[in-house]
Amino acid sequence: MTAFPEMTNRKREIAKGLVLLVLAGLSCGPALGAAPSSTGPSVPDDVRAFIDRRDGCDHFRGEDSPDAERRAQIDAALRELCTGTDAELTRLKRAYASNPDVQSLLDDYEINIETGN
Repeated sequence: MTAFPEMTNRKREIAKGLVLLVLAGLSCGPALGAAPSSTGPSVPDDVRAFIDRRDGCDHFRGEDSPDAERRAQIDAALRELCTGTDAELTRLKRAYASNPDVQSLLDDYEINIETGN
């Protein structure tokens, strides 16, 4: 019996690609998602969520493929991960304007990427 029989093959392949992206992110978890150490700055949850999402977005921004199916997977991942990150980056920079540790983390991210996707 096939899981999700109502899905077309193309949608199933896109879903597989997104699942693989999530699993790849989870496998990096200890380095990226570790609890802050007692000697380092703590990272607010909304900032950590932005960083995780935006890192995935930036990964797919740098990927291209001549294969139509793979291109569709990349486009779906870009829509899922990148949409709204410009506004979120601006919001976080304003919300944590007085926190130099958070500002330093956010300064690593390019602004206005959604217009260039």
